[in-house]
Amino acid sequence: MPRHNKSIKSPVKPLVSTCISKRKYTSEKQARNTAEYQMLINNDLELSVYKCDICQKWHLTRQLKSTS
Repeated sequence: MPRHNKSIKSPVKPLVSTCISKRKYTSEKQARNTAEYQMLINNDLELSVYKCDICQKWHLTRQLKSTS
């Protein structure tokens, strides 16, 4: 009976689609300014910025502040 080779899904694909759905900022300063503004509006929000390895732009990442 012949073997059926299953295609191996590339782990990069989900990362690319995640990157596409995020807002992109051309500079770290622009991303930080946006993050600071959003955190002023919502005190429960904690944002940080990071440079994307895929698109080489800046993104925000969101985490809720712990309520301890």
